[in-house]
Amino acid sequence: MNLPVSIFGGMLLTVLLYALGRGLRLANFWSAVMAAGVPGGLYLFYAALSRPGLDVITMHVVAYPTVAVMLGLLYGDKARAMGGGHWAPRVMVLFFLLITLLFGGFVYVARQGLPAGLAALLLPNAGRGGVHTGFAGVVAHGGDAAKGIAQHRAMENKLARLGWTVEVVGLDALRPAHVNEVRVLVRDRTGALVPDIRVHLALGRPGQTPRESVLLEPQGEAGYLAFVGLPGEGAWLAELSLEGRGERVELQHIVGGEGPL
Repeated sequence: MNLPVSIFGGMLLTVLLYALGRGLRLANFWSAVMAAGVPGGLYLFYAALSRPGLDVITMHVVAYPTVAVMLGLLYGDKARAMGGGHWAPRVMVLFFLLITLLFGGFVYVARQGLPAGLAALLLPNAGRGGVHTGFAGVVAHGGDAAKGIAQHRAMENKLARLGWTVEVVGLDALRPAHVNEVRVLVRDRTGALVPDIRVHLALGRPGQTPRESVLLEPQGEAGYLAFVGLPGEGAWLAELSLEGRGERVELQHIVGGEGPL
C-alpha cells in the first residue's frame, strides 16, 4: 500500500468514523475511541501481513489517535461550552500533526526517493541522470564491514580456479509488486553450461539478514530459473550462492545499481 494513501486515507477514515459516532449520539469519548481504534486495528492487521517496518507502523498508530484526540478536543461538550475551547490543546494537536507529516515525508523519501521534479530543484546535476535518493538501509561498519572486500576477492579467485563464469539475466529488472524472471547461467572454460549446481537467490536490505530466499530450478541448456519480485521499495542486496563440486561461491549485487555480479 502506498504510504501517503495509508496515512491520509486512514486519517480521513478517522474523521468519518468520528462524525458517524457523533451522528449516532455516542459520547464524545467513545466516538474518538472508535475513530482511532478501527483504522488503527485495520492497519495493524495489514502490517502483520505485509511487514512494512517499525518506523512506518509507528507513524500510522500515532497519526490516527492524534486526529481522534484533536476532534474530541475541538468538538467535545466542554469545548462547545467554552465557546471553542482553550488554545493550548489546539497548538499541541497541531504540533503532533506537523511532526507526523514531517516524519511521513522522511520515510517516503527514504523508501522511494525524491520526486523527479523536487530532485531537479534541490540536487546538483539532477538533469544529467544517475541521481539516487532512496535510502539503501543500515550498512555495517567496523571490522566486519572490512571483511567484505576480502570475501569478494576470495570469491573471484575461487571462480577463476574453477574456471566458471556466471551470467545473471533479469536481476536489474526486478521491481516491487511485480514478479520477474531471473535466469542464471554458469559456464566452464569451454563455454559449456555447468550441470548439477544448487543455485539460491536471497534478497535483503544492505547490512541486514535477507528476508526472501528462493531456489532456482535447473532448466537444462537454459540454465537455472526462478520468478522473483522485490519485497518492497528502495535498494535491495541480492545474494547469489552457487553450490557444486564440493565448492560454494557467494556473489552479491545491489538491485538497481551499476555493475554486474
